[in-house]
Amino acid sequence: MNSTEYLVAAPKDQDDCLDFGNFVFSQAHAPHDFRALLPKVYGENVNCAEAAKHFIARRDGRIRAMVACLPTAMRYLDRTLSIGYVGTVSVHPYSRGEGHMKRLMADMLADAKVQGYDMLVLGGQRQRYQYFGFENAGVCMGFDITRTNLRHRAADIDISDVVFSDLTEERPEEVDFAYALAQSQPLMGLRPRERFLDIMHSWKSSFRLIRIAGEPVGYVMGNAAELVLTDEALLPKVIKALLADTGLDGVEINVPLCLTERIHILSAICENCRFKPAGKVNVLNWPRVIETLLALKASYETLLDGCATVAIDGESYTVRVENNVPTVSCGGEPELSLTKLEAEALFLGLESMVAVHPLFRNWLPLPFFMDSADHF
Repeated sequence: MNSTEYLVAAPKDQDDCLDFGNFVFSQAHAPHDFRALLPKVYGENVNCAEAAKHFIARRDGRIRAMVACLPTAMRYLDRTLSIGYVGTVSVHPYSRGEGHMKRLMADMLADAKVQGYDMLVLGGQRQRYQYFGFENAGVCMGFDITRTNLRHRAADIDISDVVFSDLTEERPEEVDFAYALAQSQPLMGLRPRERFLDIMHSWKSSFRLIRIAGEPVGYVMGNAAELVLTDEALLPKVIKALLADTGLDGVEINVPLCLTERIHILSAICENCRFKPAGKVNVLNWPRVIETLLALKASYETLLDGCATVAIDGESYTVRVENNVPTVSCGGEPELSLTKLEAEALFLGLESMVAVHPLFRNWLPLPFFMDSADHF
């Protein structure tokens, strides 16, 4: 048997990568066609090996395992984090247990550090990815809104003037409106305009313009996976119209904590709400991640002044807040020593909402969030 090669897929390998991903996920789950499911990476006019870096294990000329990393930039107010979103994690069913994924994840992590990513993000089973330095992170509120809720709380709202229409490049001015609205949000992926439609159609999502009385007022991706409006007061009307249009009994809307007006509106009309993690992260640049997300938190909650020094895997970082302005520097005598996973759980985990560590005042958890359109 020939030895296994571990390498980064070249553009000429794109068809093999697509075929391998389709095969493994179709075997493990329902039939998959990644070209249709994820056009921003695997679309007909996209070379997947150029859109995302695919790390592959190849033996006898055939791919046996693969993991990809999609470069993403996330803007939090006036700051940006460089993020690698990990996806298409797959091993051929006949090659499981051979150690390919351990090697590919190690290669991907090493490359991410060279590329200068601030963090890596993925979805998947928690304990499986803890072995590679990932932990549940961030916080958002999930709101369940049903027809019954709206029948009681929005009974007098007329929705006859609400119209949904597909966004396409046949009407570029409508796409431009939606794009500008997306980029005006306080928390949003930096999505290239030329790729905007592909991004918003991820996982076969619909992407539609919302008009009220003929005027554009927002857009909706899928069944409110992303819902952006020019005026948050329109939320009950638009959600009522969306349920009527789709025939759904209800929707779940996930909201980052910085959108306080949206939280107040949805809290008043929802059936249930819950705090939930926003993803799984592997932090590579602690000063940038802490300072960026603390600055976001300072935009909707006044941070208490203070200073704390923590060692994470032996590296010390000093976090300071003065007059609601956070800064992070390297070095200092640590008051607390943590492993990487412990630090990710403390700084970004939901438990910090209730198990408050006195060293960090009201700073935690850090409000990490990414909209689903920016996921792999």
